[in-house]
Amino acid sequence: MIAYHTTRLKKVFARQQAAQYFEEGCITREELTGVSNKHPDTFYSPNFFIRIGLFTLTVVILLFSLGLIALLFLNSIEDAAGGLAIFFALLSYAALEFMVKEKNHFQSGVDDALLWIFAGAFFGGISYISKADGLTNSVLVLAIATYCSLRFADRLMSGMAYLSLLATFFFCCIKIGPGIKAFLPFVIMAVSATIYFLEKYFRKNITSHLHLDCLQVVSTLSLITFYLAGNYYVVRELRNALFYVVDPANTAPVPFGWMFWIFTIAIPCIYLARGIQKKDIVLIRVGLLLVAAIVFTIRQYYSVAAIETVMTFGGIVLIIVAYGSTRYLKTPKHGFVNVQRTSTEENEKVNLESLLVAQTLATSSSSVEGVNFGGGNFGGGGASADF
Repeated sequence: MIAYHTTRLKKVFARQQAAQYFEEGCITREELTGVSNKHPDTFYSPNFFIRIGLFTLTVVILLFSLGLIALLFLNSIEDAAGGLAIFFALLSYAALEFMVKEKNHFQSGVDDALLWIFAGAFFGGISYISKADGLTNSVLVLAIATYCSLRFADRLMSGMAYLSLLATFFFCCIKIGPGIKAFLPFVIMAVSATIYFLEKYFRKNITSHLHLDCLQVVSTLSLITFYLAGNYYVVRELRNALFYVVDPANTAPVPFGWMFWIFTIAIPCIYLARGIQKKDIVLIRVGLLLVAAIVFTIRQYYSVAAIETVMTFGGIVLIIVAYGSTRYLKTPKHGFVNVQRTSTEENEKVNLESLLVAQTLATSSSSVEGVNFGGGNFGGGGASADF
């Protein structure tokens, strides 16, 4: 299903792992060179900045091409816009497959741009022709994003597929009728929890590390949306929007408001506790992020102190907690350690590339008997006009 050659992907992953282990001092330079020679990288994957440049350049070229094609249908652009967008999307997809299969582009910026141009143009064309509503658009985005994430293992497309799935359930609840609107937060929470546990199940059966990265994005988003669906502030504002409340200050209290307050405070704490118990860094990071959402929500409805005082006090508490945790984890305890990664993924690629170049160009120098420098009339190293 994936467009990239799986054997080449495994070689790329092996090189990345070897570079990481070398930076951490787990393997020697000779072993790293051996892994690199055994698993040559045949993909074109430039560094981050070149990738941005190629992405921008490709988008500009594609948009100019679309503009030139649109000039041919200038007199009937309104009638031909949808078909033109679909035609352009198919051309972009053909170019994408060509760049991946024939030119071996892998996350080079060119394939990323072609992928997103294809998805956007294809969605826009079908939506324009069918005059689609919110539910139809969300289903269409779900189908396109799911295919792109499976075919090209794009993490952003995976996130887009998950969000469009939530949008599909949202619009379905809206279409059912006013009675279901009160239960909409529970529906979103149920969908988010289901996706999270399904991700854990499928993770055990997937070997492609690229698809594992996509699942990680979906898992993180499901944790966030599960909390947001139960956050009191989000529920209240969503209820006001759905029921067209003119004066939110004088509106009736949110049904089951006490339950949403419990969700608002308890869910981040559960994330943190579960993350510490399971040594799950994603749960810990999401839990710490959502602690700020607790403070924001409480501050929105209960003015404990001035915002400057609250922020100052919160900053002091965070500094104390960070300093104490760093000191406490100087010696590894309970499976945690205060060790910073030696390099990021992009730096690993740069360091590995530099290492391979150095190993390739390095030559062993040895002195040759009978060759003596010196004796020149001018210059250095024996330079002279005499031969």
